[in-house]
Amino acid sequence: MKNFLLLIFLLLSFKTIAQTTKKFILIDEGTKKIIPFANIIFNGKDYKGTSTDIDGVFYVLSHVENITISYIGYERKVLKIDDIKNHYISLKQKVSALDEVFIDRENPAHRIIRKAVANKNINNPESLNSYTYKSYDKIIITSGKQAEKTDSLREEMEKVMKGSYFFITETIAKHKYLKPRFSEDSIIATKSSGFKNPKFALLANSFQPFSFYSEHISLFETNYLNPISKGSTKKYKFRLKEEYIKGKDTVFVISFEPKTNRNFEGLKGLLQINSNKYAVQSVDATTFNSGKLEVTIQQKYNFIENKYWFPNQLNFEINVGSGFSSIKYVGKSYLSEIIPNAILTKKDFPLTLITLPENAGLKDASFWKLNRRDSLNSNEKRTYVFIDSIVEKVKIDKIFNLFPSLIKGRFPLKYVDIDLNKITRFNRYEGNRLGLGLYTNDDIFKHVSIGGYAGYGLKDKAWKYGGELLIDVPNKNDITVSLKYVNDLRETGTYSSDRIESPFLQRNWIASQMDGLEAFSINTDMKILRNVNWSLGFNTADVNPLYDYEFMMNGLTVTDYTNSEFNVGIGYHVNEKLVDVFGTTSRLENNAPIFNLIYSRGLKGTFDGDFNYNKLRFTLDHSFITKGLGKTTYRLDLGYIDRSLPYGLLFTGEGTFDKKIPFVVRNYFQTVTPYEFLSDKFTNLFTVHNFGRLFNNKGYLQPDILMHNNLGVGSLSNASNHQLIDFSTKEQLFMETGLELQNLIKIPFGDIGYVGLGVGAFYRYGYHSFDNSSDNFAFKYSFGFSFK
Repeated sequence: MKNFLLLIFLLLSFKTIAQTTKKFILIDEGTKKIIPFANIIFNGKDYKGTSTDIDGVFYVLSHVENITISYIGYERKVLKIDDIKNHYISLKQKVSALDEVFIDRENPAHRIIRKAVANKNINNPESLNSYTYKSYDKIIITSGKQAEKTDSLREEMEKVMKGSYFFITETIAKHKYLKPRFSEDSIIATKSSGFKNPKFALLANSFQPFSFYSEHISLFETNYLNPISKGSTKKYKFRLKEEYIKGKDTVFVISFEPKTNRNFEGLKGLLQINSNKYAVQSVDATTFNSGKLEVTIQQKYNFIENKYWFPNQLNFEINVGSGFSSIKYVGKSYLSEIIPNAILTKKDFPLTLITLPENAGLKDASFWKLNRRDSLNSNEKRTYVFIDSIVEKVKIDKIFNLFPSLIKGRFPLKYVDIDLNKITRFNRYEGNRLGLGLYTNDDIFKHVSIGGYAGYGLKDKAWKYGGELLIDVPNKNDITVSLKYVNDLRETGTYSSDRIESPFLQRNWIASQMDGLEAFSINTDMKILRNVNWSLGFNTADVNPLYDYEFMMNGLTVTDYTNSEFNVGIGYHVNEKLVDVFGTTSRLENNAPIFNLIYSRGLKGTFDGDFNYNKLRFTLDHSFITKGLGKTTYRLDLGYIDRSLPYGLLFTGEGTFDKKIPFVVRNYFQTVTPYEFLSDKFTNLFTVHNFGRLFNNKGYLQPDILMHNNLGVGSLSNASNHQLIDFSTKEQLFMETGLELQNLIKIPFGDIGYVGLGVGAFYRYGYHSFDNSSDNFAFKYSFGFSFK
């Protein structure tokens, strides 16, 4: 009886609350788009009220008789609650007034922005030692901005779609973070239109930064200067549009956009700064002058535990292209169960950034009804029904089942995969090479694949072939074992026979100096520690130089030789982020340093090996952004061999100058012919600084301006041992400098973006320069893609 009375009490309480609270949604009168972060005043009292959330939603209690609604760029509206008959309230846009002119006094917005910048570290949620939260994410894909001429096509599409979107996906996840860089999104449930059990999960916070406090806001590999950053008042135009009281605090509404005489990648929009710690309370920002890719991000922060500002809503909208082919991506993320400074240790984090259990896509309707942030609207419900019905007919699940193989460069068939890298390729020695490679797939053996290939060079008129056994050990260390036999080619100066695997790498096209080899090898790759990859291997090869060459060894002339080698490699990725998509682990690119070290030991007498030696190769790759100047990328490349070895085992192939194939190739010398230098010890430094559109961010011609500076020094012991072949050495410092204009000429690629053609001019100078000045120049082309 007692429990029954308690239940009646709870039901009556819930009914009373529902009756005394009214929900409203604020929209634009013309466009019908929601208006987030608008200020709502209750009963004309400035210190009492609320604001619309990121979805334009706000709630009013029964004691409120009237509300005053204001938002920048809209007419103020005063309404009596009893007169409101619809949940939707619209605001009318007003004609923008002229910007204020400040003479002999400071722009008041600058004072507020400087205080927000000064308090960045204490307000940035990522400055916390740790935190956890639960999120509900929803992403939809629909048609984007339409041109007038495509209205008829759009109408036909809308008739077919019947109000549905192209795609919808929902995800519920538990997120945890530990300073400085440990994070995990553990997927609890995921649901996608067209998939019975999706093997992927999309999170809205993956498309934008988690907080609005970084010096640069990185969106789709473009770094936009944050208006909340040191010195931003010199580059952004700020205007204090409004200020209002919220409780004991004042909220400052500030508009921002790049100044007209500044060339940088910037944002435009509105900031709401709360006087409590001068923290960002909300932000609505859109990329400025970004061409056919426009990104809008919206973030709303709450003051939790009366101590920390933390985001509780994150939205994004991405518009790609224009016209009929344009696409719009809309994502929303709602955060709950936020725990700042949660008790976490490194052991609580797996190696991958996102973990997706096998049954995450099998949650039933009752689970989603209970855990959704809000019920689905009619369009979203229709999307599930419509897309699921289409997918049932076209079997789209089968198409997405291709992805794990395609990521590995294979196309799956029944029982076997076709190795796409073996179909065709080009290099100077073989000309066009045609071939076929096949590997068994999971239809025959799970975690074991047996494969082979054959290829024929149309220029050298010779067959190459090989076979391989691959074993994938299913555990968290991601261990793979490969046993391989090849009768193929290897470019001089490289480590293995698969130097020319990819048909799309431009450096591979100019390869012309080859060793023929018949080789057996066993290699294993594994991930033993976080951020660390290990490899161990052994190979033995009979080598036949396919160029005029003799090696002097102990007074004897050697042409063909046998080399047996043990090698170990270690790679360390600072701030490594791994994701598991479609059952394949992939590494997300970032600017953090990457260290790679390979040690090889020659084993004389092992399988008739001819040489004992120690060989080291070290590379460091790193990028960093200099505020206001652009992005610098460099590679430090070091090599060391302690014995005199045949030409093919030494270091060469570091040049890319080829008059018939004049392309810019990163991390190589641009004015050096491929095999100009030969070394057994060397140090090279390749740097490129991308100024972006620093000097011109408007008009049709907006090339990225890149400055290249490359240096190298090296030596060769017993150079007289190498006969019948021409080469130089780098005992004196080699230097070259170049200027590249990327995407100088842009060719429209549908309505999505532009294929860009760039040009570069490079000049070698110093000790290794030529007497004829014109011979020191190299003119090259580059290709790229741009949305702008």
